[in-house]
Amino acid sequence: MSQERLIWQGQRQEKLQEAKRLELSISGLRHSIRSELNPHVPISDINQDLVQEQAFEICDKLIRYQALCREIKALNDSLGIR
Repeated sequence: MSQERLIWQGQRQEKLQEAKRLELSISGLRHSIRSELNPHVPISDINQDLVQEQAFEICDKLIRYQALCREIKALNDSLGIR
């Protein structure tokens, strides 16, 4: 196995782990935002600062997650992984 291929495999594993961490974080943020925006709670009880902060955070993480997915796809293509 070539050294280049081993490097790509290592990079792929690191990116897969980071993608998994982002997935878990995004899932937690989604749950938290949905909980805070419960339609059965008075609007006046919504913590707008928390919702805003978490909305920006989830957007940032989604952008990073999508970029990682593209990088993983490129590595998969280079490694012949479908």
